[in-house]
Formats: sequence, structure tokens, C-alpha cells
Amino acid sequence: MNRWRWLGVVGGILLAACRTNPSAPGAGVPVGPSAQAVRSQGTEASPRTLTVNGVGTVRARPDQAVVTLGVETSGETLASALAENNQRAAAVLDALKAHGVAENDIQTTSFQIQFEEPRDPQTGRPIGPRVYRVVHVYTAIFRDLEAVGAGVDAAVVAGANRVEGIAFRIGSPDRLAMEARRLAAEDAKARAQTLAAALGAQLGPVRMVREVSFARPIPVPMARMAAEAAAVPVAAGELEIAVEIEVTWELR
Repeated sequence: MNRWRWLGVVGGILLAACRTNPSAPGAGVPVGPSAQAVRSQGTEASPRTLTVNGVGTVRARPDQAVVTLGVETSGETLASALAENNQRAAAVLDALKAHGVAENDIQTTSFQIQFEEPRDPQTGRPIGPRVYRVVHVYTAIFRDLEAVGAGVDAAVVAGANRVEGIAFRIGSPDRLAMEARRLAAEDAKARAQTLAAALGAQLGPVRMVREVSFARPIPVPMARMAAEAAAVPVAAGELEIAVEIEVTWELR
């Protein structure tokens, strides 16, 4: 009789342990990989996107020329070489100004004083007087390209014996850069529309725009010219501004 009573008590305890408390957290939710799969269902998938690069290029004629020229003199004394250099340089500057170069557009880029002392290669002893050399180099900005040739000629006649070249540039490239950006955006959109149509999709809103590169116009130099040239032919040509952008669209 007592044996059956104890079996009934043990059976009641086991039944109580198997019951689930409906108020406990996670009650009735199965445990294991299947539970994780249920929780991940219903999350919004990332939208499809399309990223395209576009390039815009604008070509324009330069409106400025930067001329680099100078005066080189020598003498047995520094004072004589310097005096001659100053005299000739002043005449060169006057010639540039007479051909439309503003004083603010003329700048010293290099000033050097050197000397050479001839020596016997065997003994190393001086064999002649010391020779001083003075070099004064300027850059001059011509804002009228029609005046460049005559201006350089006049500078050479006035005493410039170092003419190192001409570089053409665009003085204010910002307006052209904005046009290049607009063309780059149009190019990117046209490419994206073609690709989306081929994929059976349509372009949605723009998700991201990034400027990849902006190539400012690089001054185009002419070759170094001889100071004895009687005439300087000037051909400005064209300069190029290029902008590349990257655009990401959402696809529908």
C-alpha cells in the first residue's frame, strides 16, 4: 500500500516538471536552429543598386600666356656684372609693360650670383681673373595672347638673353569645371539608363554621388626658344578640363 502511494507522488512531481509556465519568457518557443530561422524571417532585404561612372570633358582656348625670360651678364667684378644686369633687366621690364603686361603680372622667379675661377688642371693654381655671373629670371603674364609674340621680341631686343619658354593657361577655369561636372552627370545617367533597361529594371532615386577626379587644365609649355629669334610664332591651341563622378541609383 505504501509502495503505490510513493509511486503516485513521484508521478505527480514529474508531471509538474513537464508543464510549461505560460508567463515565463520564451515559453512555448522551440529551441535550436529552427528558432533562429523564424526570427530572421520578415526582415527587409537591401534594395538593388546600380553604380555608374560618368565623365565630362570641356575644351577651351587659353586666355593667358606665362613667359619665362631673363638677363644673364658676366664681368671681372661683381659690381660690373650686377650693374649691367640691372640696366638690361630694367629695359626688359619696360619693353614688357609697353606690350600690355601689367606691373603686378611680372615677378622674379630666380636671382643668382655665381663666379668662376680658371685654374690649371694639373696644379690647381689660378690662371686667370675670376669671372662673376649674374642671372635674373622673370615670369610675365600676357593676358592678351595677340601681344605675346611682339612682346617677347621686344624683350629680347631690350636685353633679355634667356628665353626659357611660354606656357598657356586658362585664367578662371571654375566656370568650365562646372560645365564639365554637368556633362559628367549627364553621361553617368545615360549609361545607367542603358544598363538598367538591359537588366529589365528602371532607375529609382539617387543613393550616392561622389566626384572621383577633377583634372585642372595643365599649362602647355612651348619649347625653349633662342634669344636671337627674330620673331616668336605663338600657337595657343586648346586646353582640356575633365571631371569624373560616381553615381549610385536604386533600381526598381
